[in-house]
Amino acid sequence: MHAIEGRQRVVIEGVKPEIDSGRFPIKRTVGEEVVVEADIFADGHDVLAAVLRYRPGHAAAWQETPMAPLVNDRWRGPLYRRRAGTVPLHRASVGRPL
Repeated sequence: MHAIEGRQRVVIEGVKPEIDSGRFPIKRTVGEEVVVEADIFADGHDVLAAVLRYRPGHAAAWQETPMAPLVNDRWRGPLYRRRAGTVPLHRASVGRPL
């Protein structure tokens, strides 16, 4: 979605798990599922789709896993750790007009 007249149409907030507003990484063991949840909503009546983008290790390309809607604008997506190290995350959401 593009910002219209300085407004941001899609809002992503309430991301869990996080420590100190994302200042520190969470810790998990290799093979353990990390369940990421967030509140995602937009103005208007667009149908939303959300993905969890992550970049394992020092990979150049981002990988994606879909997030599923729960209730009340809450979304959830799994991420599996395949090796030790940090995994940068990026949440993305796209709105499609009805």
